[in-house]
Amino acid sequence: MYQPADREKIELYISARKLANKDVISDSDPKCKIFLRDYNGVEKQVGQTEVLKNNLNPDWKTTIQMDFIFEIKQGLRFEVWDHDDGNIDKDDLIGVVDTTVGEIMGSRNQVYSGQLKLKNKATGTLLIKGDKLKDDNRYIFWQWEGKKIKNVDGWFGNSDPFLRFYKQSGNDWLFVHETEFCKNNENPHWKAFEISMAKLNGGHTQQQIKVECWDNQVDGKHQFIGETIFTTHQIENELKKEFISLSKKGTNHGTLTLTQFSVFTKPSFIDYIKGGEQINLMIAVDFTGSNGDPKSANSLHYNSPNQMNQYQSALHQVSEILLNYDFDKKIPMYGFGGVPHFPNYSKNEADHCFPLTGSFQQPEVFGLEGIMAQYSGALHHVTLSGPTYFAPIIQYACQTAQQNVNNNIYSVLMILTDGEIHDMNQTIQLIKGAARIPLSIIIIGVGDEHFQQMRTLDGDNGPLKGSSARDLVQFVPFRDFKQTGELAKEVLAELPNQLVTYKQLLGLQPLKAPDVHLSQMM
Repeated sequence: MYQPADREKIELYISARKLANKDVISDSDPKCKIFLRDYNGVEKQVGQTEVLKNNLNPDWKTTIQMDFIFEIKQGLRFEVWDHDDGNIDKDDLIGVVDTTVGEIMGSRNQVYSGQLKLKNKATGTLLIKGDKLKDDNRYIFWQWEGKKIKNVDGWFGNSDPFLRFYKQSGNDWLFVHETEFCKNNENPHWKAFEISMAKLNGGHTQQQIKVECWDNQVDGKHQFIGETIFTTHQIENELKKEFISLSKKGTNHGTLTLTQFSVFTKPSFIDYIKGGEQINLMIAVDFTGSNGDPKSANSLHYNSPNQMNQYQSALHQVSEILLNYDFDKKIPMYGFGGVPHFPNYSKNEADHCFPLTGSFQQPEVFGLEGIMAQYSGALHHVTLSGPTYFAPIIQYACQTAQQNVNNNIYSVLMILTDGEIHDMNQTIQLIKGAARIPLSIIIIGVGDEHFQQMRTLDGDNGPLKGSSARDLVQFVPFRDFKQTGELAKEVLAELPNQLVTYKQLLGLQPLKAPDVHLSQMM
């Protein structure tokens, strides 16, 4: 039987140069999608960078972390696209590069250069830097402010400064973090943030860090103001939060200082699980009329004896992962957007939070088999209706999770829906208010809608990004993973960090793991 060697973690930094321009009146807005082929030839998307506006020479700050397996050919495909803000379906492919992890790490200085091509025509150069990711759970929490930052806007107002942070790797500087910009402000105060030591300096306090200050421009063509280089060792032992000068070609262009600085050890998801943390899954299913009559083969709720529908497949894939972390395996299930007609629970109009068991006193089912059976059975007791409201079910989930604040239980609300919602503002306010509640929300889009509103609820994008104390929502459209079966991996990818972030927000450390010896177990 094949046994893989011990795996090291690596991080890939991605840039491009001289991209072919797909836009007519401005430069392209490029992003990069990354796909991995395993040794069985199975391909899956493992990451995507942010979009950089009007930039033909992008340095993306989003990196890809992955296992480095020496004895396996790990094929990679990098696709560079010109992003269309109005419609994701109208994104233009700029070019593609195929390579392998071994080729990247075997390149001189671990810097790989590949020619982007589209229909055999060169469309730019892709640069990929591979770096070993050191296991280190130390983090820095700091807040920066500027003084007398040079105005590079002339008579049109003050600069809109933001900071970029770079990690040193040999002779290279790797882009690792960017702050928000402060509008028309020569004395900016940027929001405090945390960053791992592994990402910032590889865990080496004597390793240099570079900070650049830029003036934000709406068209993406930002203006350089100045830079400074230092180490975390200097901050802790020499600089003592004194002013750090920003310079450009030897000229002082303002100063930076730290108003907050601390180094702390951040427990991992496994630390909390070892301490007895449980995950309590809650399920909410969309019964609005847009799903189609369940008796019709064209319905998203059609219960075929030969294959699972998308609701069933999503329920199965995600639940079987989360149930591993739930000791009692009892899962409450609810519906919304339909008219319930259960023997002990019936309504004459649409209900937006009703138990699929027909009883609020006993809304739980047992295990994966119970989940699948209850979903199928509920279809016989619900008339599809509408509209689509999320707020009632999210509010109920918040109340349930709040009761477990002191019980070492973290709740995960899984919402399966086929379309857009009609109470977006209320939903956003509830999500913002749930930051200090032990709750994550995962939304799975079923069917072929564009799900633009769902994407705005995801904490990675839209109005919730940076406006809440933590990210607690993840949205994934089922169709993107219909063929690969990788839905659970994608939809649950952020959950461990969401749990840890919640604990750290409240200052909750992992409980002491019990002292268990294998020799004492049956």
